[in-house]
Amino acid sequence: MRPSKRISNRVFKRVPGGKLKVHIKSPRKGAASCSICGSGLKGASSSRSLRKTERRPERPFGGHLCGACTQKLFVYRTRVKNNDMKAVEVPIKFQKYL
Repeated sequence: MRPSKRISNRVFKRVPGGKLKVHIKSPRKGAASCSICGSGLKGASSSRSLRKTERRPERPFGGHLCGACTQKLFVYRTRVKNNDMKAVEVPIKFQKYL
């Protein structure tokens, strides 16, 4: 975190020696969102009490892409594989995942 942004996250704690120390709080995690379209992900929990495998779906790109973008990605991937489409014709946002 940049030093200029730490000001709002400072907490002063008294240590056993009697001195005040500055602790920096880490920012809270927000809800997971699709890395292509930005919509919220269904079934991806941000709860830290759950195990990692329980927090996100067990499917390809689970926890990174929403269902609609995953479907589009598989269509593009199949078309490129079957030479119906060139990789450069795929939208730029999807090229990273081909």
